[in-house]
Amino acid sequence: MEHQPLTPATQAVLDALTALGQGNVQELADSSGKARSTTDRAIKALAEAGLIVAVDPDADVAEGTPTRWALATPAEATDTDPQDADQGDEHPAGTDAPEHADPSPDAETGEPDSEPAGTPDGPVDNGRDGDIGQDGGTGQDESGDADGTEPDTDPANQGDGAAADEPTDLDGQPDAGDGGSGDDGEDEEAPAAAIVQPARPGDRKVMAIKAVLADHGDDGDDGDDGDDGDDGDDGATLDVIVAESGIGHATATRLLTAMEQADAARRLPGLPQRWIPGPTKASEVDPNPEPPRCPLCHQVIRGLATAPDATATVQSLIRPDGTLHIVAPDGETHVVDLPTRTPPRTAGVARSAGRRGDGTVNTDGSQPFGRGELEKLTLDVLAAHPGHAMTPQDIATAISAQLRRAVSSGAVRNNCTKAAAAGRILLVSDAPLTFAYPAPAGDGPDGQADPS
Repeated sequence: MEHQPLTPATQAVLDALTALGQGNVQELADSSGKARSTTDRAIKALAEAGLIVAVDPDADVAEGTPTRWALATPAEATDTDPQDADQGDEHPAGTDAPEHADPSPDAETGEPDSEPAGTPDGPVDNGRDGDIGQDGGTGQDESGDADGTEPDTDPANQGDGAAADEPTDLDGQPDAGDGGSGDDGEDEEAPAAAIVQPARPGDRKVMAIKAVLADHGDDGDDGDDGDDGDDGDDGATLDVIVAESGIGHATATRLLTAMEQADAARRLPGLPQRWIPGPTKASEVDPNPEPPRCPLCHQVIRGLATAPDATATVQSLIRPDGTLHIVAPDGETHVVDLPTRTPPRTAGVARSAGRRGDGTVNTDGSQPFGRGELEKLTLDVLAAHPGHAMTPQDIATAISAQLRRAVSSGAVRNNCTKAAAAGRILLVSDAPLTFAYPAPAGDGPDGQADPS
């Protein structure tokens, strides 16, 4: 049976599976020495080529349980079935192919050793070099017929020449001939193909991380039993996740945060930080969710390494009725009613505001500045250091530290340019772009000294 040439990586994975007998994607990656993503692609290619089949087709990759694979059954078994199915009709072997011999003069010189009795054009029945070659039937020759009969042709009296082509497709390309009489020989491989294609309804990288977390579970559980999520007490560190999934540190960190928001991954307390699978399926995780917000003020939490821990701490203090009980130093308890949902401005407002030209809206999802508010903050920072040259980035950093939120340096630059054009501040230099608040009398406007 002929197959399209395999890439070196795909061949290495196939060799690893041959040596192991069967295994999942992680075992094959370890045995072949290939990355997890490379092994995923190789498995898909081998499954589509019909070289491997799923051992446990009921396994759900989306839930973090890796599918186990094994080599497909020998090609002779699958090739014989569709031929026998065609031969099982009312047309005996050796009497169906003569009409193919008419347009081929070479058929008359075919081997006459297996000439069927009572057939007018019998000598061409076994003329494999001339007669079946026009119909692409060479794949049937490779399957080998020891009895000298050709069970692959039905076109003589029925006129359905396509039936003779279908077994040929099955030999040359296992997944192309899925119709007609070839169904009997592919009943066992069809479920495997069905599993491979829809097995990735969600983000591929999220599923890879989920699989790594499941591998580091207590008993290989994928954490979707909905009980406590602590299926793997050991957990996986970020370095382990990166090494086994083949995903970069920055991307893995971002996706772990997204998975934590969806409760598809949970972090264990202590250092080094370890992760375990959560009850949410990987297919239900949004790889690009809205950034986490403070449950009290709904401001976006940015630039804080312990943001998830701080959020979790506050969340644990919120009571089921949506209130927060605060005990004052004098012992009096104050009840704070928390909003039941995030204000409906969220992403759409932030994105549309980000396209405005005045640059007064922070596009990271935090509450927007009021009209003229960022300009006032910019001038206040410069006024606090009269005569001192500052870049827009310096000013934005000072405002961010003051408000504990991200501020766009581009928005600050726009406000500085407008204020300089109005004569309220001085443009010190164009490269780098620096501004300064007018210094008191007696100091030069070069901004090199800060009299304060």
